[in-house]
Amino acid sequence: MAFDGIMLAALKDNLEDKILGARIEKAYQIEKKHLIIRLRNNNQNSKLLISTDPQGARINLTELDFDFPSFPPDFCMMLRKYLKNSYIQEIIQPEFERMVRINIEKRGKKYSLIAELMGKYSNVILLDDNEVVLDAMKRITEKQNPERQLYPGIKYQKPPGQDKLNPLELQSKEEFRQIIDENFSQAAFRAVMYNFRGIGPYSAREIVYRAGVDPAENYNNLTNSDKNSIAESMLKLFSQFKDKQYKPVLAVENGKVDYISAFILKHRSPENLKEFEDLDQMMDYYFKEFLKDKELKRSIRELNKVVNTYLDKNIKKQKKLKRQLEESKEAEKYKKKGELITANIYQINRGDKKAVVKDYYSDDQQEIEIKLDPSKSPSDNAQKYFKKYNKLKKSVKHLKREIAKLRHEEKYLKQVSMNIEQAETLDDLEEIKEELKEENYIKKQKQKKRNKSNKKLPPRKFISSDGYQILVGRNNKQNDRLTKKMANNGDIWLHTKVIAGSHVIIKRDTEAEVPEQTLTEAAAIAAYFSKARESTNVPIDYTPVENVNKPKGAKPGLVYYDKYQTIYIDPAKKELFKKLAAD
Repeated sequence: MAFDGIMLAALKDNLEDKILGARIEKAYQIEKKHLIIRLRNNNQNSKLLISTDPQGARINLTELDFDFPSFPPDFCMMLRKYLKNSYIQEIIQPEFERMVRINIEKRGKKYSLIAELMGKYSNVILLDDNEVVLDAMKRITEKQNPERQLYPGIKYQKPPGQDKLNPLELQSKEEFRQIIDENFSQAAFRAVMYNFRGIGPYSAREIVYRAGVDPAENYNNLTNSDKNSIAESMLKLFSQFKDKQYKPVLAVENGKVDYISAFILKHRSPENLKEFEDLDQMMDYYFKEFLKDKELKRSIRELNKVVNTYLDKNIKKQKKLKRQLEESKEAEKYKKKGELITANIYQINRGDKKAVVKDYYSDDQQEIEIKLDPSKSPSDNAQKYFKKYNKLKKSVKHLKREIAKLRHEEKYLKQVSMNIEQAETLDDLEEIKEELKEENYIKKQKQKKRNKSNKKLPPRKFISSDGYQILVGRNNKQNDRLTKKMANNGDIWLHTKVIAGSHVIIKRDTEAEVPEQTLTEAAAIAAYFSKARESTNVPIDYTPVENVNKPKGAKPGLVYYDKYQTIYIDPAKKELFKKLAAD
């Protein structure tokens, strides 16, 4: 369901009840699309979330935890400058549009924080008391939009309005009938949606359905009684909204959200209906259980697109170089032709297009035909073949070296692709993204020099049935840290044979042999965190970590090892992870 004006009105009313008069303490910005404003009101702390994410633009109080960046973006710094220790005076929804205006006061100065929540056009803007833009989360230049710009110093213009009536201003069914053309020849729900502001398709269908009319019926074909019933249904619903009578509900169908709404939609019949006492709780639940997963999958697709592009280029280049390598194997043939021309130079003349000579290198010494350049002397023709021989001979080493580099890169990219596919959180993907930047697969953004956080995700951790700690790398950088820095001599290192997979370490505090049960559990975990996750009987190599080495100049996560043993096992199941989960 679209985030329409009705849902926003409910959220706005909710905020009015909870944060009017609140003091703004600090602002945080996450990724360029989430703004968190820390508030203090009635001796209570709260967090206001404004999201401009096209997939889930929203505004609500949140209890979710967020990892804030180590340094704030410029827009966030500007908000801190103007809004710290300011107070929220008013929260309004202009003309029932999909935008909220928060009017703020600080030591006699007035500001307005505007959240425009309009899908991909969502934005957050700070204005001074003269309606001048101090800054916007997404600046818009004249080149980007000749009709409306948003950047510091320009006078604020509201988004283009809709030529529709504010439904809160509807007074009677007679007014409703006057607004909608009697000859409106589309579905009845569209008559409501196209003539009144802020009403999305689901809400419009519900209004018509509650009137006892089929929402898909052509409005022009309805009786006067039906049209009056729709008007009464709409007046009744918006009367409830004016009295702030909302009933937040989230409907699920086949594991996906069918709709979220400020009231139950009786025209829908989802398999699961979850009601909430509080709108903020519903929005947090929606984000945590559905939007976050959607965002994770979107980020996975974006990163995989980057990796697959380089992987495709790699494979194409390998094929090209392998063809050249095959050609270079013909080098001896050109050397032989040069020598045969030299041996028979006395019977070849300038202008000859070919030479038919005995092949002294073959057992039967049959005659062979050698093509000549008639414009060259016999000696020059021989030199031409020798030069081609020398060129191809030199290229062999170069080609083999380049193919080896490409194979190394291919192995690395396949490992990265596996890490992306098996990422469990956005933080996992962020570390992989940083790794790809460091390896120059993603262009680095120019940034002001600031202290960066050294905070790194910990490896996945499990405790075996015998009490041994099992650590699993989340990405290639972490695989390196795990194997070369966190592991000690004597610890056991595991990895899928040949197949891309995470490094797995069994921590061993004594010299005693690792129990077979622990080894089996660690191997099953290594199989699960590999490209063979959906396979059976997966080969897992294991060896003391001191037998694992990293070649000089190797890409992250790539190692070689010796003195190993192999165990064949099926990947771990959910039951095993639940049993071995570390607290």
